[in-house]
Amino acid sequence: MTTKRVIRPLDYPWDPGFDFQPYSLAVERNGLLCVSGLTAETHDPARGRRVVNSTDLVEQTEVIFQKMGAILNAAGYSFEDVVYTVDYALEAAMPGYRASGAVRRRSFGPSMPASVGVIVDGIPNSSSLLTVSATAMRGGREKRGVFPEGTPTWERYRSRTFWPGFFVGDDWFWLSGSTGKTYDEATGQEAYPPGIISQAQAIWRGALGQVMRDASVDAARTAKTFDYIHPAGLEEYAGAQAVRGSWTRGGETASTSLVISRLLHREAMLETDALCYLGEDREVIRVPGWRERARGTPTPPAAVRCGKLLFCSGQGPVDHATGDLVGRGDFEAQMCQTYENLFQVLQAAGAGAGDVVRTLEFTDPQNAYRQDILSEARRRAFGDSLPAVTTITANQVLPTGANFGMEAWAVLE
Repeated sequence: MTTKRVIRPLDYPWDPGFDFQPYSLAVERNGLLCVSGLTAETHDPARGRRVVNSTDLVEQTEVIFQKMGAILNAAGYSFEDVVYTVDYALEAAMPGYRASGAVRRRSFGPSMPASVGVIVDGIPNSSSLLTVSATAMRGGREKRGVFPEGTPTWERYRSRTFWPGFFVGDDWFWLSGSTGKTYDEATGQEAYPPGIISQAQAIWRGALGQVMRDASVDAARTAKTFDYIHPAGLEEYAGAQAVRGSWTRGGETASTSLVISRLLHREAMLETDALCYLGEDREVIRVPGWRERARGTPTPPAAVRCGKLLFCSGQGPVDHATGDLVGRGDFEAQMCQTYENLFQVLQAAGAGAGDVVRTLEFTDPQNAYRQDILSEARRRAFGDSLPAVTTITANQVLPTGANFGMEAWAVLE
């Protein structure tokens, strides 16, 4: 039996009381290490609280990566083992965002992770401009990168702070977030086609799709996807989901959708990151009694088990037996329903709350201040086995009328 290991650095001056927080700094099990969203907050002994000491994004990023390095070291991992990061940035961070890449380049060295960066409406309980979550895998430092060729678009990846795709061992293929640009060979220019459906087609045909083809990875092996959606694309988002389903031949992937203020590329309406599992011990998890969506709109499975890893689709305050939204205008009722849905998924997969290693929890702007309630609910749900947690404020939460949503990963014994 492999127990879930909560990482507790001996020297963590940025927050000496981290053990009393409503999350674990990081959790490791069966070779997967998940690190909570890290901000630039540091402990100020004189004031007895955490503060952000600089408004400069590069300096804030330095603090975040110093924290990450301490956590990785305490867990017996290194920056080279990191396989996936997500930057959740405020709009105010954008002037310094490109310059902050120097910190990533220095930290990761020659072994870049898959990554995505998005703009969110808020980072709860923090004045930091950025929060970064990270995932590392045992053996991640031996990742084998795939750099598609053929257009100048792909050549630029060799100098960037993330890789388009790479293998870890024989079973895992990670991909960075991709938007739906198309390349015009006649003009040598890139452009975003109009509409989220066209951009989804460009993502799966020419961005993620090309990386998979060059790696000889079948898109049907996709196990997990995350869609970041511009509000202007919501009306046609179901069509974009159908595009994903057609490319993955049925869409049997754990999936989460998040509406954000805007993408880093102003003309982009959709960004998707993905993870492929190449092993044979893959299982699609469905919960008995949960209602399927209407015909024509793909219903993602409740979760996908890949060996010992379980990727749960994003959950919100929906009664899946009826398809109805629960607790409209009642944040606590919606939070309880979301957690209940997650527990049903875990039970269907033969897992429990103690197996959860990572959550992403997001509220709408109107309820972003209710973090104390959310923290109490998380403690009740997970007890002394708190996962790594990242909390953000989304532009809005799906489905319409929802105030809270979450995604979870678990690792089984």
